[in-house]
Amino acid sequence: MTPRLFPASLAGRTVLLVIAVIAVAELATFSLIGHFRRSSHVNQTVQLIAGQVHLLQVVLPGLEESAREALSAADNGEQELQLRADGPGVPRHQPRFPFAQRLADDLAQRLGAPVLLRHGGPGQRTGLWIGFSAAGERWWLVLPPPRFEPQALPSDLWLFLALTLASVLLIAGLFVRGIVGPLARLGEAVAATGGGAARTATPEGPLEVRRLAERHNTMLSQLAGAAAERREMLAGLTHDLRAPLTRLRLRLELLDSDTERAGMVRDVDDMERIVGQCLAFLRSEGGEQSSTAVVLAPLLREEIGRQRELGRPVELSISEAAESCQVAISPGNLQRLLDNLIDNALQHGAPPVEVQLARNDGSSAILRVRDHGPGIADADRGRALEPFAQLDPARATDGSCGLGLAIVRRIATGCGGEVGLKNAPSGGLEVVVRLPTS
Repeated sequence: MTPRLFPASLAGRTVLLVIAVIAVAELATFSLIGHFRRSSHVNQTVQLIAGQVHLLQVVLPGLEESAREALSAADNGEQELQLRADGPGVPRHQPRFPFAQRLADDLAQRLGAPVLLRHGGPGQRTGLWIGFSAAGERWWLVLPPPRFEPQALPSDLWLFLALTLASVLLIAGLFVRGIVGPLARLGEAVAATGGGAARTATPEGPLEVRRLAERHNTMLSQLAGAAAERREMLAGLTHDLRAPLTRLRLRLELLDSDTERAGMVRDVDDMERIVGQCLAFLRSEGGEQSSTAVVLAPLLREEIGRQRELGRPVELSISEAAESCQVAISPGNLQRLLDNLIDNALQHGAPPVEVQLARNDGSSAILRVRDHGPGIADADRGRALEPFAQLDPARATDGSCGLGLAIVRRIATGCGGEVGLKNAPSGGLEVVVRLPTS
């Protein structure tokens, strides 16, 4: 896998860009400061040495020999210029570092004559010897190392640059937060909308982000209008079908042939089942939401009791931890969820149907509905939750239109939960519904 050179997030890339710009700016600042400091230091040194040379060229010819010896033997300290007479103690190495070369050029222009420079050699801290002539003799001014070695930046300048860098990073962080924060919230709204839970975005942040949020909200309004129109049309269609189905059932009762009547009654039952599934799917899309949390265990017992009264083989088990868990779901949605799960288990699986309610680490209620049929292949589980999905073509002829699990997922998603499918270890399909507890 190729290593990523840049951060994946917009915030990381923006911060990296700000740091890179600041680093380049700081390097340029240090370079300029160093250049001006070196230039200023060379100019000051040239003025000092040129003044001393002119002075010594005037004074030395009038001094007696003893005075000259005393002057050349004087020690002015490590930071001051030293005067030395020509002799075997003069270094023989010619300096090549930039300061010495620039000093030689500037002194030659200032004095009007070439100057000689000598040094102890690379790595030697012997001072820089500058030769000049006075009264026909060679003399040397010794510039101590602290006067020509690179000068360190003052500590207060480092502190100022550090505070400046911190301030710029803080300001940049605030700006990046103001840009990335609205984008992240808009991304969450788009992701929620893509997952089926339409969520509007608050227009905030830069102009472009605000416009994008406004267009997202406009799109949601248009989608909601189209969905409402579709629900109204389909609901009216399925509702209108009930009346002719009822009339058809009454006419079937007048038929003399019991065999013919039984086959047509099964067809009418299948048609009514399909119409009922379509209506249930439309109700789940409309979103019968509940803002009040209800205790799940009593409602489950009531619904399972109703299923048993209809003669369905359904078993119920509730863990002790789940007895008091509360979920924000309406009784109507809970009934539709269980009806579809149990119908799906009995129609496509095999009895008995086992319903279990448990609690997961206190944050969600786990509802499991298991049959004892053949289960569903791993590759088909995701498609089984889609509306109008028919995993087996034969199911289309038994009154199923592939909406049972889609209704379950839509109800669970509307409550903030999720649905998963898996095959039980001992056989059969197990549908796991996770609902957040209140």
